[in-house]
Amino acid sequence: MRSNGRLRDRLGALERAVDALLSCDLTTVPDGELGTSLARLESHTRTLVGLTARLAHERDHRNRRVAAPPGNTPTRDAAETRAAAPNRTSHSPHPNRSGIVADDRSTVARGVTVTAPVRVERTGDVVVWTIDNPEQRNPISDEATIEALENAVRAADRDHSLRVAILTGAGTAFSAGGNVKHMRDKAGMFGGAPADLRQGYRRGIQRIPRALYHCEIPTIAAVNGPAIGAGCDLALMCDMRIAATTATFAESFVRLGLIPGDGGAWLLPRAVGMARASQLAFTGAAIDAATALDWGMVNEVVEPDRLLDAAHRLAAEIAANPPHALRMTKRLLREGQQQSLETLLELSAAMQALTHHTADHDEAVAAMLERRTPRFTGQ
Repeated sequence: MRSNGRLRDRLGALERAVDALLSCDLTTVPDGELGTSLARLESHTRTLVGLTARLAHERDHRNRRVAAPPGNTPTRDAAETRAAAPNRTSHSPHPNRSGIVADDRSTVARGVTVTAPVRVERTGDVVVWTIDNPEQRNPISDEATIEALENAVRAADRDHSLRVAILTGAGTAFSAGGNVKHMRDKAGMFGGAPADLRQGYRRGIQRIPRALYHCEIPTIAAVNGPAIGAGCDLALMCDMRIAATTATFAESFVRLGLIPGDGGAWLLPRAVGMARASQLAFTGAAIDAATALDWGMVNEVVEPDRLLDAAHRLAAEIAANPPHALRMTKRLLREGQQQSLETLLELSAAMQALTHHTADHDEAVAAMLERRTPRFTGQ
């Protein structure tokens, strides 16, 4: 009870502080000081929004489990109805559970505009995810960004009309990885005792590699600038990488006295081999785009103004193929990294039996024999 009282007191103090801030005349504050303060406020706001949304989601989930009759589970229609319920603070009819809308630029609450951490833009059967926090070089360690990116990936995975996804960063950086200021302040996922930190990683940033690993559609990282620490690992979580000449890659955790906490020790050796992965992880040194290309970390290097065009060209070449075959091929490539040959052959035989009975397979054979361009429908 005493703990609950302290929490109520702190929430009350927070509400009073927000009310006081909203009543301030910010025009009297020097521009430099205002910019720094607003950037810090925006970062903390994103973390708070994501945290409260996650707690609310977990509470609702617990309540539904308690309320559900024994032996019964909510129907799919009921779950979809709840997921489609409108969010009053959002401009978009399709909010995610973080309260921040992936395909909208911002949300507004009490007159304060909060920039959405991930923009989602669709062109035909290709979707582009843009981490949109250029002022802080697109860190991915705050709850709101984790939530928005995870939701964007899972939404794309469920949408069988999508065939390829492109991931990039706004501004001059791809992603700076973890927020170093939050590390200094022991804030967000970097706060608490060791046991809390462990759970913070497992329930926080590690949701991103899990979501991208299990995403069935092919993914392309369009690396527009520095990809540092977890930002480097984020690029490696995608199936393919196209880098601008301005891109750099650094598995720099050791320089902060840390280890790759988001799966980098699994991802990096698979991209460049154990010897080069060891060099990058043990030194924390950065490599440029040309070296990354030479080491096999990226598929292509282009000028910055051609980056998204190159990513879309590759996406279009991939998307021209039957979507079911694409998803199954990606699954086989994933399984091939850890299964024996015999196990993979069995899985391949089962999947091949399925593809032989798709309309797209029949269309592909007919188009080849008739020497025309196939028209795939995903059937």
